[in-house]
Amino acid sequence: MNSLTSTGITFKQLERIFFEIGCDVARTLMEQYLLKADEILEKTRDKASLRHKGSRTTSIKTLMGEVQMNRTLYKRVNEAGATEHIFLLDKALGLDTIGTISPNLVEKILEYSCEMSYREVSEAVTGLTNQSISHQGVWNVVQAVGERQAEEEKRLVRAYENDELCGEREVPVLFEEADGLWLSMQRESRKGSSKGKSELKIGVVYEGWEQRYPCSKEYKTIEKTAFAGYMKPGDFKALRDAVVAEKYNTDEIQYRVLNGDGAPWIVNGHDTEDSLFQLDPYHLSKSVIRNVYDKNSRRHIMRWLKEGQFEKVFRKLEELKYECGGLESEVKKLTALEVYIKSNKGSIVPYRERAGIKLPSPPEGVEYRNLGTMERNVNIFAKRMKGGKSWSIQGASNLSKIIALKMGKNFNDRVAFLVSGKLSERLTERFEEAIRTTEAFAEKAVRKSVYPMRRGEIPFSNSKVTNGRKAIRRMFDLKPFSEMAYK
Repeated sequence: MNSLTSTGITFKQLERIFFEIGCDVARTLMEQYLLKADEILEKTRDKASLRHKGSRTTSIKTLMGEVQMNRTLYKRVNEAGATEHIFLLDKALGLDTIGTISPNLVEKILEYSCEMSYREVSEAVTGLTNQSISHQGVWNVVQAVGERQAEEEKRLVRAYENDELCGEREVPVLFEEADGLWLSMQRESRKGSSKGKSELKIGVVYEGWEQRYPCSKEYKTIEKTAFAGYMKPGDFKALRDAVVAEKYNTDEIQYRVLNGDGAPWIVNGHDTEDSLFQLDPYHLSKSVIRNVYDKNSRRHIMRWLKEGQFEKVFRKLEELKYECGGLESEVKKLTALEVYIKSNKGSIVPYRERAGIKLPSPPEGVEYRNLGTMERNVNIFAKRMKGGKSWSIQGASNLSKIIALKMGKNFNDRVAFLVSGKLSERLTERFEEAIRTTEAFAEKAVRKSVYPMRRGEIPFSNSKVTNGRKAIRRMFDLKPFSEMAYK
């Protein structure tokens, strides 16, 4: 029988074997590159201010497995006159790792964490990369990056309060939506909560709508930015205004349209002259359905609300109270709806149909449609964070910030900024030279240090034996390739 079939090896096993081989080669080359880059920095440093203090070896978890990293430690006196120790290689590469985990691996962990439990993320990363990580390790990554995003938000708010923000994008109308998501709290976080739950605040900002694709009846929001966390109402408003000011030239915005369920922390935070608040159609409809038992009456009430005919609505509610025979439970529901409508009377009519409001024409390719996208946005958080799960305030807030980043544009770039920064321009040319030098010995590294090969024969015949190599040797039975045939 042919050697391929006699081994019983499957394509799945073969794929994994060669994947691990590729990762071995990649790790070796990366270690060589980092070593040369560190040598370049050592030779070109300012020797008067940076004193050599020996080398330190660490390992970094990467997509291809553990990479050993040997870098030189330096001592210097900073501008404040204090002595500090630094690794020039870390600084040059923007290498600010999360628990010695590479930026690419961090990005992958965060991406998965937006949709899967931490244990599921651990299994997915282990299965799809050459690196294993525990669910606790996944949690650590989320917390670290979430805390950094929280600090970035605080910095943004401070800049806004100091009048240091002025975005470049110019739009005539900006749409904002806000809502809360009630999450079950763990014991230590139940203090101050309502029935063991606490409200996570969520906000989105966007410029309007466009067709999902040509001739489509589906629409998507344009330039959506999301933010979330456990915050006081004033802090949430400050963050929302800072997010807007960072991205947009606020002087050019004629109207800011806010959609929400009427909660005071939403309504009270939108009080500028160019503001329009609209009661969220979904929450209004939900309230009518929940409190009015007659379907035909519901349709009439919803139409009158949209048209601003509130007297008809209130008369109808009184009629329904009479028709139910004064049943306490029904009267209570109808009264609650009446109070809800009266409290939000000025914000029920859709923003486009209000008297005295003349919206500017939207930019080309943009449409101004009915509000009410917030529920879909909230569901993104709910799908990951509800369903029998309980949270600490800090843990929920950190994860929510990652999910919010994922909902916006340039997720990987935003994460890279939080995790590693960018490669220094000053060193780009030097590292390019290091890469070229690395390429020169890459073949040697592969041939002698990793996997010696002989032309026309099976690999690994004269190299260190691993389980993967044993499998390949058995599979081919050490025959020349010219003799192999599948029957």
